[in-house]
This record gives sequence, C-alpha cells and structure tokens, in this order.
Amino acid sequence: MPLAMPFRSIQRVYFDDLDALNILHNVRYLLFMERARGELFNALGFRWEDSLDDNPDKYHVVAAHEIRYVAPVRGEGELTVELEPVKLGTSSAILEARVRSRHGDLLHADGKTRLVRLDPVTQKPCPWSDRFRAAFAPLVRTPTASG
Repeated sequence: MPLAMPFRSIQRVYFDDLDALNILHNVRYLLFMERARGELFNALGFRWEDSLDDNPDKYHVVAAHEIRYVAPVRGEGELTVELEPVKLGTSSAILEARVRSRHGDLLHADGKTRLVRLDPVTQKPCPWSDRFRAAFAPLVRTPTASG
C-alpha cells in the first residue's frame, strides 16, 4: 500500500541549530529535508544499513538543491517537513519539500532536491532498480490541470 502524500516528518529544532539572532540557520533547513528523505526511504523499505546487493538504489547523490526561505523559524521547537516526489526519471528523481510550523499553518521554506542514482563501479548515472520504481512511482504527484 503506497504511503499517503505528502510524506510528513517531525523535526526538532535545538539551540545549536540557531544563529546569533535566535533564528534557524539557513543550512539546517536542508538538513531537516535530508533527514525527512531518509525517513521516507526507510518507510519504503530502503535502508542505509542494507548492503548494495540488497539496496543498490542507496548509491545515489544529490545533484541539485533549490530552496526558498519564506518566514524565519525563531527559537527551539518542532517543525513539520513535507516531502512529495514530483518526478521519477530513468536515473534521477525530484522531490519537493516544504518546511512548516509544527501544525502546518505557517510555511517557513520550500524547495526541491534532485537525486541521481550512480553505478558504484563507473560512477556514472544508471537506472533506478525495478524495486525502487515500484515503490516510488506510485508516490509521484501527477500534474494538475492548473499546473
């Protein structure tokens, strides 16, 4: 059974995540998105501790990040990170992310991450496995008529 989209992850903001102005440091948003992506992959059955034979798709890299900061996060507390796959190519995948207040009523940042699967020997892009495609493809958001 596919996971409900968007996938939601609760992330905790600690004192050491904050800058001198008591605002969440800009690089932490990407860290929270990365952690949420790890949780999504775990929920799909793709675990980092598995061998490459069992999980060849873990051999991928981040090819691009885009992020837009909308409203600062001030102080410690919890945030909700929403992830939604929007594209699955032959060797790449794109996920959109939104960092929201704990209850989702305030958008703090949004962005996209493009992943590329690599062949561990050649270090060149290679196709996602059939297992990954079967798990990930049903999650990909289909375009709406309005865009």
